[in-house]
Amino acid sequence: MPLGDVPMPPQPERHFHGKVEIILGNEWTAEYFDAEEASPPNDVPMIYGYACVVRGDYGYVTERDQARDGWSVVEGNFLEGETAEEFVTRSALEQTGANISQTLLIGYLDCRATSANEHYEKHFRAIRPMYVGVAREVGPVPEGSDYHRRRLPMNQFQNELRKRYSLLSDHFAKGLSRYTILERTGKLKS
Repeated sequence: MPLGDVPMPPQPERHFHGKVEIILGNEWTAEYFDAEEASPPNDVPMIYGYACVVRGDYGYVTERDQARDGWSVVEGNFLEGETAEEFVTRSALEQTGANISQTLLIGYLDCRATSANEHYEKHFRAIRPMYVGVAREVGPVPEGSDYHRRRLPMNQFQNELRKRYSLLSDHFAKGLSRYTILERTGKLKS
């Protein structure tokens, strides 16, 4: 009897019924949602965001001139009335000198303020989107910017992300994998 004729019981689908809470300092707790599974809610404000700036096989990390606290992705606060794509475009240009041609939403953090948060009331809800910003070109960091940058091969870029964002690095890695697939198959805007 060939092996293909052996009846096999159906494999049950696995479901993770738990919730992983991400602690962002003393001030926020968050839950991660993948962009392929859920869209960010429109009724919750976006106040802070992250963007992995990439071009080809390279990623760009940035650091504040005064802080010297390690390399990070482009991150920061939203301006009033700014959309997530506008935030990525503006912040990438300010922090790395990159002109973004396309943004890819990785996912988002659904955050709640803790009692230690001095800027927002307890349980205030906010969204922190996580993006890959695909750069069309990368010029010098603009004059007067508080940042400097480094260009790293993708493997070193992901190592820096693991060092800086231990709780978020898996999500960044998944987004960078999506970017790599789209880039290799020619499905990115040029």
